[in-house]
Amino acid sequence: MALSPEQVHAKKQEITADGAFFERVEVDLDGHTYRAYKHAPQTLVDVFGGARAHGDLEFMVYEGRRYTFAEFFAQVDALAAALQGQYGVAKGDRVAIAMRNNPQWAIAYAAATLVGAIVVPVNSWGKTEELRYALEDSGSCLLVCDAPRLQLIEPLLSQLQLQVVLVDEPGASARDRVRLFDEVVESGTGTDYQVPPMLGTDSCVILYTSGSTGFPKGVEHRHIALCQSLMNMFFLGYLLMELEGPREFRGGAERETPLLTVPLFHATGLLAGFLLPIHTAQKVVMLYKWDALAALQTIEREKVTGLASVPAVIQDLLYHPDFDNYDTRSLIRVSAAGAATPAGLPEMIRQKCGEPSRSAGWGMTETLAVGATMSGVVFDLKPDSAGIVSPIVETRFVDARGNICDALTGGELEVRSVTCTPGYWGKPEANAATFDAERWMKTGDLARIDEDGFLHITGRIKEIVIRGGENIYPGEIEQAVYELPQVKETVVFGVPDAAMGEELVLVVHVNPGESLHEADLRSFLKGRLAGYKIPRHIRFADEPLPQNASGKLHKLKVREAFLESL
Repeated sequence: MALSPEQVHAKKQEITADGAFFERVEVDLDGHTYRAYKHAPQTLVDVFGGARAHGDLEFMVYEGRRYTFAEFFAQVDALAAALQGQYGVAKGDRVAIAMRNNPQWAIAYAAATLVGAIVVPVNSWGKTEELRYALEDSGSCLLVCDAPRLQLIEPLLSQLQLQVVLVDEPGASARDRVRLFDEVVESGTGTDYQVPPMLGTDSCVILYTSGSTGFPKGVEHRHIALCQSLMNMFFLGYLLMELEGPREFRGGAERETPLLTVPLFHATGLLAGFLLPIHTAQKVVMLYKWDALAALQTIEREKVTGLASVPAVIQDLLYHPDFDNYDTRSLIRVSAAGAATPAGLPEMIRQKCGEPSRSAGWGMTETLAVGATMSGVVFDLKPDSAGIVSPIVETRFVDARGNICDALTGGELEVRSVTCTPGYWGKPEANAATFDAERWMKTGDLARIDEDGFLHITGRIKEIVIRGGENIYPGEIEQAVYELPQVKETVVFGVPDAAMGEELVLVVHVNPGESLHEADLRSFLKGRLAGYKIPRHIRFADEPLPQNASGKLHKLKVREAFLESL
């Protein structure tokens, strides 16, 4: 359908006006005023309370196991009773979760929230030091995890004063400080627990993200932020429905059924893969691990309606040689996000999936993925943009000296929002560097807003490399390489990649008279870094690496030389 940017903005104004369902009000947080949706839930306790009404409707499907909403909440309540009565978890305590996507992850999240704990989702792809850092930094008293994560951290349990609830898997067994998930749930079944009084301003989650210092930072968020982010998702769906009409289910699908491929420890996975579906009675389908053939079989069997993932996963599915042998007509939403979209992928999505609704956007862990977005007919207006700015987000642009710039000219994007983190957990210096006195938050992204009101991200001030949707800080890798005595200089940077968005390049110069082989370097790094942080390209420089005027290694020149060599 033909649509103009003016129509989009007019509709946005209409559905957020006074008296409308998405009416906005001003709320005060810590002495500052923000825009917020008037009719959003107040806390996640309200969200979970409402979801109980879905009863015997199917909620989660995982490896042949099916959970109705009623069955899900029966386990949530039993685990909550055990956490409170047996482990003494109280309001404000931190409970960590570290495991692959599965129903137990969601059960643990809801149970911990209902007893007032601050949930700490930990990157399940990390190594021992990453897991240890998050547990120590957050001060978590209890960890719900699977066997691979327990293996990483078990020698440190006594030192960390940590209790563990271990998800039941083949070979899993209880021992000192470790109890099995099903046993803990069984022990709490039929036992009452008390939901402590909670306010929207209470903290409820700490999400760890890579930062400009190279060390992970715990991004603290409050109930109000998660509830407002959920409401913003409703707003986006309603806006699109008003503009193009309701999207009809097809291929035998009867309700929204997303296939979850994004990790639940990400803001996007947590919100779109768990909290939104539980609030709106969707059926969530999960795989033990990504496998394109298994995904095709699952899409056909479960009538999956939506798939949102990094481009590499979308490509893996669409280019699978057996794609045409499976019925994928139920897919009405397919979107690639989290990394640069490879050339030709949008066309392939249209060809294979019959004009599904595509989407794009911009957001951060610090904003709970709220920022700008678009889908459907709005996406078609500006496919190269990040969409229109959310009604609950304020934006401005500054130059290198901190002067505010015209939006059309652009500069570093700064935002204010009710969904912004109140701060990094235990990091006052990082907070001071990120927020000004009026709570404008530096994003590290260069951006502008065009004459039609669409946000465009034009670059990144930060050095973070986004590989397959994962934020990777080169400094962490460089620090690991420098542990080798043979190494004199090293730099790590990202380069464009069709499948992963970006890939890592490591360039190293060894000390005179020393030698170092790529295989040995890779083996060394594998013992210190998660697999996805191991650079794809490793180059050895015969000459010292170039330096800038201040004597620092000139990473940009090294990167340019690498690209020229290709």
